[in-house]
Amino acid sequence: MKSLLNRLSLAMALVLVAAGLLLAFALQDFPRQLVEEYVVSRLKNDADLLYVRVLDAQDPEAAAQGAAGTAYQLPLSGHYFMVRKGEGPWLRSRSLWDEDLAVPPPDASGEAVFRLDGPARQKLLVYTKRFPSADGGIVVVVTQHISHLDEAIARFGQRMLAGLVIALLLLLVLQRRLLLRGLAPLQDAVAACRQIERGEPASLGSQAPREVQPMLDALNRLAQHHAQRLGRIRHAVGNLSHALKTPLAVLQHRADELQRQGASGPARAIQAQVDTMRDTIERELRRARLAGGGPTSEGFDARPQLQGLVQALRQLHPERPLDIALDIPERRFALDREDMLELFGNLLDNACKWAHGRIALRIAGEAEAADALVCVIDDDGPGVPPGLLERLGTAGLRSDEQRPGHGIGLVIVGDIVAQYGGEIDYAPSSALGGLRVSLRLPV
Repeated sequence: MKSLLNRLSLAMALVLVAAGLLLAFALQDFPRQLVEEYVVSRLKNDADLLYVRVLDAQDPEAAAQGAAGTAYQLPLSGHYFMVRKGEGPWLRSRSLWDEDLAVPPPDASGEAVFRLDGPARQKLLVYTKRFPSADGGIVVVVTQHISHLDEAIARFGQRMLAGLVIALLLLLVLQRRLLLRGLAPLQDAVAACRQIERGEPASLGSQAPREVQPMLDALNRLAQHHAQRLGRIRHAVGNLSHALKTPLAVLQHRADELQRQGASGPARAIQAQVDTMRDTIERELRRARLAGGGPTSEGFDARPQLQGLVQALRQLHPERPLDIALDIPERRFALDREDMLELFGNLLDNACKWAHGRIALRIAGEAEAADALVCVIDDDGPGVPPGLLERLGTAGLRSDEQRPGHGIGLVIVGDIVAQYGGEIDYAPSSALGGLRVSLRLPV
């Protein structure tokens, strides 16, 4: 289990469940003990009263019956007593009627409390004690029917158990919400890191737990340093590009002069070097922009934006009727729109240059790839020799010098894919027979 949230939730849930079980166990026994102690205290009072009345009475049975309350007079009331003086017969309360109680003799301590089955299936709590006397001791047994008390305690336990379960569930929900709220700054930190990856401005709030705040402050400082550093890099590259424009213009002018003077050989040599330098400058400027071209909140709506791009490409290649089939879902990607148009523009333009007439572009739906932009582009062109497939996208590589362009398009594509941490693969197309480009960009 790698999730910190799940670990904390499980640990706290186990603690709550353990505490709940201990509390439930205590509630099962504590109310019963409390009630029994109260009943026994009353039985002790009755036993003491019977002992006092019987001890010196001329008629022990009459004294015992007179000492007992009304509850000991009603037949099978559940309140019973038995008194035995020395080795004499047992004196029973009228409530026992003709029943008898199988009471064991008191132990060495002379006092005992226990439960006993009584008449009419009653559950009796029995208190028995041996009191001292000149006649060899007086044994007093006093009982009370407690079945209704047991039932009340059972109902109380059930209600308390139900309440305890509900309370535990509420506590589990509450602690889960508290954990989510406490770990929310970490989610914000992850989102900020992803914004930094996309070149977007990232700033984290200052309201966070004391233990997490230092990490958020460090991320804020890192984001600011990253933005400042990228700004300096882009500024330096821009200055370099501007500084090279004048020497390139002079060389271009010199190449044009040589061409007009008939020195076509030197003119072509200078022109080739000028083109190479311009391509290099353009490529490095694009790389600088991809390294953090500034804030962007505009996502990439694949279908409408690629449809517009295809229309523009058809106008750029009017000499051939191109059948460009698009299979694109209605989906918005959290990717920079300009970067995506540049990427797909170069890939489709390359396909248009080589295709005989058919091009197919397909982007996977969210059900197939929820966390990435997955695209396949096929054309029916002549394809690429196997020896060149692995070198496609290398700066300066052109598979055919007769085709227009300088070979920089696929280099830019590779830079964009690398910037987004994606993957691109060139292979023969099994569908149309030309080149297949497989692209995957995480989002």
